Amino acid sequence: MAEPVRMESTRDVVVSVPVYDAVRGLSRTWPANYRLNFDVTPHGEVIIRGDKAGLRGLAVQLLALAQQDVPDRYHHRIDDFMLEVDRGSLPVRIEQAG
Repeated sequence: MAEPVRMESTRDVVVSVPVYDAVRGLSRTWPANYRLNFDVTPHGEVIIRGDKAGLRGLAVQLLALAQQDVPDRYHHRIDDFMLEVDRGSLPVRIEQAG
């Protein structure tokens, strides 16, 4: 487990996240006109590249998965097939590990 890093200064940010529904799961809402791409360098470094709207959209997806009512192992697959990332981006699975 990673050790906490002390922050010198912080900013409060208000974000609305989807609510988990036992029948429908989590709604996957994204902002309009965003850019988001996942890639891996030849050295195995994962690159998440996006404009501000795309990074905020990804943050909403991550925060939604972190809510208490989301079941363990619930996941989202983010890929260009569903037009959630830029064409040619590697697919990514984000999962709530419990």
